[in-house]
Amino acid sequence: MQARPQREWRPWPMVGTVRLVLVLLLTLCLVLVAAQGVAQSTDPIQRGNDLLSDLEREAESIESRMGGEVDPERIEQLLNELVAQRDRLPPVMELVNQQIAPLRSQLNALGPPPAEGRTEDETVARERGALTQRVAELVGMERRLSQADARAASQLERLAILRRDLFRETLLNRDRSIFEGPLVQDGLGELRNAIGEIIREVQIRAENDFAVGTVAGRLLAPIGLAVVGAFLLLALRRAVMQRVVPMLDRTISDSRKIAVAVALTLARLLVPFLALVFLAVVALSSEMLGAQGEAALRGLAQATAFVIGAYALGGAFFAPGLPQIRLSHLDESCAGKAHRWMMVLAAIVGLDRMLVAGVTGFELGFEAVILVNLVLISVGSLALWRFERALMTHDHARDDEPEDPDAAEDPDAPERPGPGLLTMLLRAGRVFLLTVSVIAPVLALAGYFGASRIVFYNPVQTAGLIGIFVLLFTVVREIVERLAVPAEAEGAGAAGSTKTAKTPYSVRVLPVILGFVLIALAVPLTAMIWGAEGADLVAAWQAVRDGFAVGDVRIAPVDFAAFIAVFAFFYILTRVAQGVLGRSVLPVMGLDAGARAAIVAGVGYTGVVISALAAITVAGLDLSNVAIVAGALSVGIGFGLQNVVNNFVSGLILLIERPIKAGDWVELASGMGYVQRVNVRSTVIETFDRASLIVPNSELVSATVINWTHTNLNGRVIVSVKVAMGSVPRDVERILLEIARAHPLVLRRPQPFVLFRGYSDYAMLFEVRAVLRDVNWILNVQSDFHFEIHRRFAEEGIEIPVQRSEVALERAPAAGAAITEEGPGASIARLEGGRRPRAVAAGADPDADGPGDGR
Repeated sequence: MQARPQREWRPWPMVGTVRLVLVLLLTLCLVLVAAQGVAQSTDPIQRGNDLLSDLEREAESIESRMGGEVDPERIEQLLNELVAQRDRLPPVMELVNQQIAPLRSQLNALGPPPAEGRTEDETVARERGALTQRVAELVGMERRLSQADARAASQLERLAILRRDLFRETLLNRDRSIFEGPLVQDGLGELRNAIGEIIREVQIRAENDFAVGTVAGRLLAPIGLAVVGAFLLLALRRAVMQRVVPMLDRTISDSRKIAVAVALTLARLLVPFLALVFLAVVALSSEMLGAQGEAALRGLAQATAFVIGAYALGGAFFAPGLPQIRLSHLDESCAGKAHRWMMVLAAIVGLDRMLVAGVTGFELGFEAVILVNLVLISVGSLALWRFERALMTHDHARDDEPEDPDAAEDPDAPERPGPGLLTMLLRAGRVFLLTVSVIAPVLALAGYFGASRIVFYNPVQTAGLIGIFVLLFTVVREIVERLAVPAEAEGAGAAGSTKTAKTPYSVRVLPVILGFVLIALAVPLTAMIWGAEGADLVAAWQAVRDGFAVGDVRIAPVDFAAFIAVFAFFYILTRVAQGVLGRSVLPVMGLDAGARAAIVAGVGYTGVVISALAAITVAGLDLSNVAIVAGALSVGIGFGLQNVVNNFVSGLILLIERPIKAGDWVELASGMGYVQRVNVRSTVIETFDRASLIVPNSELVSATVINWTHTNLNGRVIVSVKVAMGSVPRDVERILLEIARAHPLVLRRPQPFVLFRGYSDYAMLFEVRAVLRDVNWILNVQSDFHFEIHRRFAEEGIEIPVQRSEVALERAPAAGAAITEEGPGASIARLEGGRRPRAVAAGADPDADGPGDGR
């Protein structure tokens, strides 16, 4: 019996899968479009009425809750509700405005209403009435929505006032001081009770276990793992340092150093953090801790995480023991001190969140909180003082360094630059933190609990946040500066060359963009440190998004940000396109350098115009008012900027007509040289002295310009020669032609030729004329001709004459007698009008060259 063949299993073909995905995506898009159409087709009047009724109920509820005594938690809740209300208003208001505009256009199309005593068509009148009524309803809804938004804004302002009052009360409220009553005894007793509660929870859970070994294992396992993990981490750190330090001592590239620094920072951050997470999980899984014990464990873990972060980030910036990768300018002693006190400050912040702020759920009594707050602020102020002193000690040491005596004696030596604005701001911030370290413990001792916390922790957390962002910016800038420079430029710089590598534009702008991003992130985080809540940030964002009105014009910072972002994007895209065209596309098309430069410049101008139009379109800027103002000022602008406009139009003519282009050798009334580039206003010409000659474009269009290389590189060279009387002219002609024909840059057609130009008083005049392959070498060819002419004339016995002057003296015997009696010096002085020559008067050689000789 023949076996039935089994059907071969085949996987779902890729084409079918792609089709299925496309169908699903298309269906989803259709559903979303239909849903959006349904939402947009909803009557705005009905949507507005429903929204207003909901907002009315919510506003009445918020008003009732604002009447009694409020606390920060209730204020935060009310702020969130009000912000949510205001977020629901803009979509409906936009829908109303979208329907008002076409209705008004229809009314305008119907024309003005008839004058009194006149009638119009009944259909037109009915349509006009319906449109007028609909517009009135929509305008009324718009005003009601605006009134609801204004009511929510007024409630937000009232909450802000209540919040400021609470902050003022917290800042000025004075609680118990350690000098008033048994505060220390009560606080220590509450601490003992809290610790005893944790111990009792452990004892209760231990009593519920049947085996003593189980209890011991649960208690000793975390401790043993912590000890073993500490030893392993120390051994790992020692092994890593033994391998890293010799590597850094060797001569390695900057990229390798950056990689090592990043790897060390990640190791310092991840390894202890993973160990901390492991120990916390083991301790929690032991089930030996109660509610208070788990809260205390979470607090300790959080404080330890703060210390680990400070250890890793501080180690990356200060790098104690590793000066090769240190980002700061501190010496070894100051770097070690700053790193240690930075970790102490991180531990203080973590313990405060655990013991005083109660973030982790571990709660103490009021007296214990005041006592712990005093101890933490005192220790933290000491750490802050020592930390800032370490930084300022290094700055003072650098300021007190003795100056180089050789540089001081040199009058041309550059002056020592003063501190920059950023340095002055950093020093002012450090002085402020030193002041905080003195004021905060005094406030805590005096009993101002809230004021001491605000004065100490807010600046410390702000400084830590700024330090983290500065570290990120410094790392990125170091990576860009070290990795963007080519290896050959880096080697040249190490060899002492004065050349500097030009970093690409996209690479140079990266740290600037990162700086703006970090500032944008730091501003809301700093505001949250100083008491701002999420609702405040949302309200601030709404204010930035909506902008502010100046007359009939609304200015929104978001529109300007969108304008700048879109313009920057398209501008960078234009620069990239210019680079690709100039380096990859146009060179393979056989175009000369001038044509390539013209095309690249034209693409740049077009890209700038497109970038501006795209940015204006995306930002939604109304240019009608700007057009009116520009029309009013056009006459004045025309007179004031006529030269600029003239040069701009001349630049466009130069790019299109191309009478001169990049690489041409041009000669102007102001000088000659090679054209470097044609800019919007002017053209840059590099002279033979390597100076840049900036010529307005209008001068190149209107004045006479000699372009030696306009159509081709061919050019004529003329060399003039004088020979003595009595030479054979045909021999001179033969020699000159042989010299010209033998030169490699002289063209064979047209052939070089020699002209016998005539006679002078003492010589015969000849010229040799030839056409060169490249006129740029004309001076070199002339020099070669003169060298060869001198050699050949010497071989052929042809003399090059030199003009001689003969002076005939009358009454020669009297002159000879005068020279004999008075000496040569006196006779020369008499002939010069009584003045002796400078060289003779100075006692020098009369035949020596003087400073103004000019030879």
